Amino acid sequence: MHGRTVMVTGAGGGLGRAFSVALARNGANLVLIGRDAAALEETEEEARAAGADTLVAVADVTQSAQLTDAVHKAVSVFGSVDVLVNNAGQAGPMGPTWEVDPEQWWRTMEVNLKGGFLACRSVLPHMTERGSGRIINIVSHAGVDRWPYVTAYAISKAALIKLTENLASELRRHGVTVLSYHPGLVDTGITQAQMDLVPGGNPWEDMVSTWFKKQDAQGHFTELDRSVATLVRLARGEADAKSGSYFTPDSTLSEHLV
Repeated sequence: MHGRTVMVTGAGGGLGRAFSVALARNGANLVLIGRDAAALEETEEEARAAGADTLVAVADVTQSAQLTDAVHKAVSVFGSVDVLVNNAGQAGPMGPTWEVDPEQWWRTMEVNLKGGFLACRSVLPHMTERGSGRIINIVSHAGVDRWPYVTAYAISKAALIKLTENLASELRRHGVTVLSYHPGLVDTGITQAQMDLVPGGNPWEDMVSTWFKKQDAQGHFTELDRSVATLVRLARGEADAKSGSYFTPDSTLSEHLV
């Protein structure tokens, strides 16, 4: 990754921070995107300690102009944006779909889907002009199977997977790779926050929290280091021949990578 510039959205904590620090250790320059300036500064400190040159841009992924401005700054500082890790997202409301707050439900779609779309849109003019680039959309198995009572999240991730597939087809002649990556169930970020909930509030949130804890107890979680290592491999370009595909840290991944 030496000499490559990676833009990470949702870089202020959780997987976004873990991805950023791992990419820093592999020599990448980093453009750190998020809404929380203080959290981004903490990520920046860790990334710099790992050897990276960094640029912090406080931006909301649902705001196109803010993302475009961040890309322009990145290009002026580093000369290019080679990889986008489209990580920003939120869990959304939990409960029967006909009972949850429709504004919260739609806000989740805006962050997870519209935000992902706008982040792609912000880097693609630059990447297509250069004839090279890589986009990794962070998705979930919930977008492949189903996740009742968490429908905003599941549907937004399903749509992001379809966006990946369609963009990959459109961008093949432009030299730009687009991949979906499900990082597995990892004890950080959204998953950690759900597991740390104190029971007795929303019964549907309690149900999801209990499900996560059972998955962890049964050994179905992915080690964070393993999840992050796979992301770095994708960012390096080891799966470019499979543009449009969906990847996980599972053992079957080795069958896809070059």
